[in-house]
Amino acid sequence: MSLLTKTLLFPLIAVLLAGCATAPVNHVSSDAPYAVPLERLSKTRPVIGLVLGAGGSRGFAHVGVLKALEAAGVEADVLVGVSSGAVVAALHAGGMRAAELETHALEIEDNDLLDFTLFGPGVIEGKRLQRYINDMVGGRPIEALQKPFAAVVAERSTSRMAVFNRGNTGLAVRASASVPRLFWPVVIRGTEYVDGGVASRVPAAVAREMGADIVIAVDVSWRGSADARQADIVIRPETVRSRITDFSHKLANLAAGEAAAQEIVPQLRELLDRVAAEKARPLRVGNAAPRS
Repeated sequence: MSLLTKTLLFPLIAVLLAGCATAPVNHVSSDAPYAVPLERLSKTRPVIGLVLGAGGSRGFAHVGVLKALEAAGVEADVLVGVSSGAVVAALHAGGMRAAELETHALEIEDNDLLDFTLFGPGVIEGKRLQRYINDMVGGRPIEALQKPFAAVVAERSTSRMAVFNRGNTGLAVRASASVPRLFWPVVIRGTEYVDGGVASRVPAAVAREMGADIVIAVDVSWRGSADARQADIVIRPETVRSRITDFSHKLANLAAGEAAAQEIVPQLRELLDRVAAEKARPLRVGNAAPRS
């Protein structure tokens, strides 16, 4: 094909494809994800919040983190997830233990989650990811999961952060993982949402709002996230840098997450002991002077 033919033909193909492009569905059903004021979980022991950050395929490291924490006897009480972190957080909140997550992680391939398409505002529609999550949690909405879970998303027009803590779990996770220009945006009640990492890659403050006394943040972004500093403990696995859809390094990333989490266990135990002692201390009411 001559250069002139290519020059004339390719723009024509682009125009034809644009004319065939499908617009994202506006999800307005009663089970579509939505937000209610974050409820603060309260326990007599320290409440642990685990925030799993954005990072594409580097998110396999989150599974390794959970594996190490479970081995140390540490259980997260509330879970916050962004992008690939929302995938792992939702499944764990739904009751999937680290060993089961690891099995699924090692077996899954990119085609199990990613539905590529030529016709639309991105090359991945995202329905396959949504179905996978809903299948794994038994079709339960966020509020029916075993642990409190919040999926962090970003409004496409403003890049402002939003939090979904009610409604369709799979759709919330799909929205949280919809990387702009790669995935289709997810339209919910007329608003377009994209990957939560656009607003915050590691939104540690959300776990605090959910009642966490101790916030553990897992930052798998290769640039690091300033928002992670709001956590009490930050885990930064030495993940393999790769394309966000490249699943070929999942074993190495899983091992990196496990190793990084093991390193912070002594620090976490000290923090748990200190916070537990503070919560057990009786509260002093007022400063009334003793009677004479």
